[in-house]
Amino acid sequence: MAGAALLAATLLMPLGADAQWKPTGQVEIVVPNSPGGGNDTVARLMQKIWRERQLVAGPSAVANKPGGAGNVTLNYISQKQGDGHFVAIVSVTQQLNFIIGTSTFKYQDFTPLAVMIGDYVAFAVRADSPLKSGKDVIARLKSDPGALSAGVTAIGGNNHIALVLAAKSGGVDTKKLKAPVFQSSGDSITALLGAHIDVHVGSVGPLMSHVHAGSVRIVAIASEQRLPGPLAQVPTWREQGIDAAFNTWRGVWGPKGMSAEQIAYWDQVLGQVSKADDWNQALEKNVWVNDYKNSRDTSRYLDALDAELKVVLKELGLAKNP
Repeated sequence: MAGAALLAATLLMPLGADAQWKPTGQVEIVVPNSPGGGNDTVARLMQKIWRERQLVAGPSAVANKPGGAGNVTLNYISQKQGDGHFVAIVSVTQQLNFIIGTSTFKYQDFTPLAVMIGDYVAFAVRADSPLKSGKDVIARLKSDPGALSAGVTAIGGNNHIALVLAAKSGGVDTKKLKAPVFQSSGDSITALLGAHIDVHVGSVGPLMSHVHAGSVRIVAIASEQRLPGPLAQVPTWREQGIDAAFNTWRGVWGPKGMSAEQIAYWDQVLGQVSKADDWNQALEKNVWVNDYKNSRDTSRYLDALDAELKVVLKELGLAKNP
């Protein structure tokens, strides 16, 4: 009778109630950059919060696998199919790389688990520049697309896309834009300060020391709404009549073939990370925005963004995988 009662109780349990997954070994956070960069900072902070709040059972490690603009990391993760013990810190760069043909890996080859951070692109000029607003920048470019030089870090990269979206919305011929490429945002900012370029296009964070010093002004930010804190006075492109928003998102992907239980586990863990005080303090320090999306919403977001990026890059003649 006892066996029959146990069997009956088991049959009445909700499907999956006894199938909750959790790690049984070491969790590895894979980073596509060397130690010390933005993605590495995100990974190590995430790991710290896991440990302090005991969100992830068992040991964890950060594994830096730089190379190939993220391809080394993606290749490594692609070999862990169905294994929820491996997650990678990724950004919009990995999404762009497939479209322009510098990577064979597309986001559908993995399990998108979360968007964690919004890293919005700013347009900055020297403090003594006659360009006083984003409108002034677009007006100059509309009269002559080559009249201004706007520093970016890669043609077809995130900063270049933000520039193209703003110019396109303003009626500028985007194929005629003058966009010199620099090895890093720091190099582009140095060129701006030295009057070698007219506009710097890049993440807000590296600009802040120069903004506080009064040597640089941010004339527009490609965010949906104004950023908090010291940037609350800087208008978005949309406030200036330009329909251009671009988020250099940072998030987490897992290997392809993860089970529903594994995905639910990471939804819970990463959702709690996004609410942690030290997480949000770090975001504020780096001028990042908490833009957490769970796995389902991340997949939908990437689908919509992918379609938009392919249109823009195809118009520029840069899309190899449209």
